[in-house]
Amino acid sequence: MTESAAAPPWRKPVLIVLVLCSPWLVVQGWIFLGAPTPEHTAMPECPEGTMNCASLSAETNVRMENDLSVLIEANLSEVRTAWEAWSEAQGLHEVYVSEDVEGAYFAHRVAITPFWRFPDDVVVGFASQGDGTQISLYSSSRLGQSDLGVNPDRLSDLHTALLGAQTSS
Repeated sequence: MTESAAAPPWRKPVLIVLVLCSPWLVVQGWIFLGAPTPEHTAMPECPEGTMNCASLSAETNVRMENDLSVLIEANLSEVRTAWEAWSEAQGLHEVYVSEDVEGAYFAHRVAITPFWRFPDDVVVGFASQGDGTQISLYSSSRLGQSDLGVNPDRLSDLHTALLGAQTSS
């Protein structure tokens, strides 16, 4: 074998890196094909018996503590500001925000897990109710049978952040 026909010295390390990364690349393809972004323009509902979805509203409570209030004693603008600050701190990606409608707000954002990049949908609806704001919260994993408690924990954390709007008003 002549020296000019020898494999470049970088070839073996590059092949090793590609082989090691291949499971991640396969999962990314599976997510891309199997979990397209839904168009939530109204508050979705968790399926019955779900283990990968959580919601909290005046009508439903799925996998959330029963004592969580759906009425925040702050105006809509303050609750919306608390939501936006929380979602930015969590690194959520905006998908849909309703047109500004007097006394109501609706938004859909996506949380992406750091390494595997699984998408979870986070949807909120806020409506003015007297001097306060009624909230509807929803979080769901797009793939898998279980979220390992991530969605209820996410909504509990969001609920706490929204309650912070009460103390700032």
